[in-house]
Amino acid sequence: MKIKVRDPKSVVLAYIHPGQVSSYFAESMIASLFYDQHAGRPPRIANIYQEWSSANVSASRNIVTQRFLDKNDADWLLWIDSDMQWSPFDIDVLLDAADPKTMPVVGGLCFGMSMGKPFPTIYHFAEIDGQLTTIRMPDYPKDSVFQVAATGAAFLLIHRSALKAMAERNFNEAFPFFQETQNGDKPVGEDLTFCLRLASLGIPVHVHSGVKIGHHKTYVITEESFLAAHKED
Repeated sequence: MKIKVRDPKSVVLAYIHPGQVSSYFAESMIASLFYDQHAGRPPRIANIYQEWSSANVSASRNIVTQRFLDKNDADWLLWIDSDMQWSPFDIDVLLDAADPKTMPVVGGLCFGMSMGKPFPTIYHFAEIDGQLTTIRMPDYPKDSVFQVAATGAAFLLIHRSALKAMAERNFNEAFPFFQETQNGDKPVGEDLTFCLRLASLGIPVHVHSGVKIGHHKTYVITEESFLAAHKED
């Protein structure tokens, strides 16, 4: 039996869930695993880590992140929300664009929903009432890799070195990586806090807008639905 050697640019896929996942997520995961074994190169996916999560997603994210550092020697951790849809090629595209030193954290182009309209989950820094904060970027460079202040963890590739640097800084013993926090009187989600901690460490965050990820709500929110909704804005 021929044993396949793992690709040097190996990745662990990670997700949290409330006991179930979207059918789009399941289909995408199966397709990615099949593609990884038949892509004509050594396999890149080293493992899959998952954890049940209640409303406190920070705790579950931290458990999985620490498990990755302790129990696997893969270079990269890819967080994928359990209601995302992606192409099996998207993982390779992110891995090929990423670099441990210059681009250690790269997210795909993901979308949320607010006031009935999709928005890209990418943010830049702004000063409001004398306080530094993050605000949504209403637009973005198409099919490009660009630096941002923050992005969500819905499809987020992270190099081991960035996580080790965060652990060594010891921002919070109970929540070393992800944590719901606040900025002034505004709540800050665990994923944006993660990116702000990276910024304080001098670690850049990028988004690859060529990696177009769908978000399964009552329908799948895609770049096409975002562009259609904002066509007349």
